Amino acid sequence: MCEFMIMTDGACDLPDAYLEAHHVGVVPLFYSFASAKHQRFPGRRAFHAKAFYTALRKGSQVRTAAANMEDFRQIMEGYAAAGKDILYVGFSAKLSSTFNVGRLTALEIQEKYPGRKVLCLNGRGGSLGQGMLVDLLVQMRENGATLEETFAQGEQLVQRMQHRFLVPDLMHLKRGGRIGSGTAVLGSMLQIMPILQANSEGALEVTGKVRGRRAALMKLAETVGESMEPGSTAAVTHADAPEDAMYVRDILRRKYGVKKVWLENIGPVLGAHCGPGAIAAFYLAK
Repeated sequence: MCEFMIMTDGACDLPDAYLEAHHVGVVPLFYSFASAKHQRFPGRRAFHAKAFYTALRKGSQVRTAAANMEDFRQIMEGYAAAGKDILYVGFSAKLSSTFNVGRLTALEIQEKYPGRKVLCLNGRGGSLGQGMLVDLLVQMRENGATLEETFAQGEQLVQRMQHRFLVPDLMHLKRGGRIGSGTAVLGSMLQIMPILQANSEGALEVTGKVRGRRAALMKLAETVGESMEPGSTAAVTHADAPEDAMYVRDILRRKYGVKKVWLENIGPVLGAHCGPGAIAAFYLAK
């Protein structure tokens, strides 16, 4: 049986220590302020979340870019040349061209290394929803599952992985083309905080509207707690709003008995679109 490698991209928001410990390859995404040179994420330079979101609050504009084929090729070819098959778990194809760049590179690698298999799984989401999916598949691999078994399980898990977002300022999503102008303007005028989710195709849609931040955080926690698989893990990510993220986490622990809740920052590429103060929660549905 050929050992296989798992790789993902910079939208996953998994900590570097996790990626290194479990030998998960990660293709960087890119971001930059104004006319500055694009920076890689993750990359050689550490991402300073506080400084990044402070700049956004002061009105700085951020440009983002998908992963490129050369970075995909470098990782995939390294694995293939070493005799490894590959499973790539990617950022939603509805929200970025990154997954399709990975899929096209996979076809190129398989043509060059005909004995190798490269399977691509559209995670239909991002942040720790994508990261949790990677983690579940890593666990399968470490427990001896084959590439094909892991990929098949991944396709099922994608359908159950829920991505819920609470975004205080919809104009960031509007500028990035993730939602329409009407939804963004209405929410901003009425100070309504919508709860969004990544639907079954990986696109964003509004599932609820709540007036007031604390009420919205409570609603988000209750939505997660009431619909997640009992005994499973949840994740909460935030765009420089650690107290709010811990508030949601503590409700999940106290009210719903969730034993493990991951807590991480939202990276700069996703953070540029959701804006400072955003909270996201991820979990497996019942």
